Amino acid sequence: RRASDHSVPVLIEALKDEDFRVRGSAAEALGHIGPIAKDAVPDLIEALKDKDADVRSYAAEALGKIDPLRP
Repeated sequence: RRASDHSVPVLIEALKDEDFRVRGSAAEALGHIGPIAKDAVPDLIEALKDKDADVRSYAAEALGKIDPLRP
């Protein structure tokens, strides 16, 4: 497994952090990981409702980079 495979669960948990900067950074990082982060899709969809506009933006961008239909 690649290092990014192990990062995904940690980043998913970080999407729920109370600090908006942590949530935004986690969403951005998941987008950089790309399709390997497909397990994060439900949590990123939830992040689209975040009270912080930057978190919502990073979540939307990440979803665009993760193709959940890819194996």
